[in-house]
Amino acid sequence: MGISPGDSKVDTTLAREWGRLRRSTIIGLVRASNVPGHSPLSVELLRAVVEAGEIRASDLASALFVTKTSISRYVNAMLAEGLLVQRRDPEDGRATLLSVSPSGRRELEEREARRSALLRELCRGWPRGDVVTLTKLLQRLNDGVSRRLGETAPR
Repeated sequence: MGISPGDSKVDTTLAREWGRLRRSTIIGLVRASNVPGHSPLSVELLRAVVEAGEIRASDLASALFVTKTSISRYVNAMLAEGLLVQRRDPEDGRATLLSVSPSGRRELEEREARRSALLRELCRGWPRGDVVTLTKLLQRLNDGVSRRLGETAPR
């Protein structure tokens, strides 16, 4: 199924709406809900480490599609802030494993609560079924992006 190459009306509408979303203030609103100094990537980094339990920085860089240099800069800042902790990898003493500290977990929970409140506000007045449908469609879109990038779709 999906969109056939000849369905230009759907292609055009989808592309236009995607562009509107990317340019819209929703992205600004989501970014504004970050704590000053904590970029969207740092929040995604915290989420990825929580989901992994413990993870090497190099594996984290791969999971987030960023360079090892970038991840190193973020990790060092977050270690200094006490959001992450590290310990030697017992299987490879040269490597370290990262995990989220209690304050990092609180930071992520607070950030997620702010984002959820914003999304609830944006969908105020929508029928519950529409919100459920939107959620399922966003999951499918993200799964498609993950497949395109060659990774297993996380949930």
